[in-house]
Amino acid sequence: MTKSIINITDDTPIAMLTVGQLREVLFPKALLDLIEKQQIIDEERIPKRYVHGVVGIKQLFNCSYPTAHKLKETILKPAVKQQGRVIVVDADLAMKLFAEHEQIKSVKDLEVKK
Repeated sequence: MTKSIINITDDTPIAMLTVGQLREVLFPKALLDLIEKQQIIDEERIPKRYVHGVVGIKQLFNCSYPTAHKLKETILKPAVKQQGRVIVVDADLAMKLFAEHEQIKSVKDLEVKK
């Protein structure tokens, strides 16, 4: 952004301001930084929702156990954390991934690729 040549005073008509100058007057950089920091803090305060195991996926998506297992192995893989027999799924991320995935026509579309 370039510095303005015109000194902005209380008597400067709005019509004489450029878009950048008007933006600086309405939204000072300090205010924009404060809003951005507040958004980051708000995102951190939202508690994560988790479901446990294939049964949790089954309840989350209201589907059968085999379908939940196929979802776990395919489109929900980034949301799944597994250590041994313990499976924890980030429910919000799972819902987002499911919504972003193209329309599922049948369970066969979820076949695990080996």
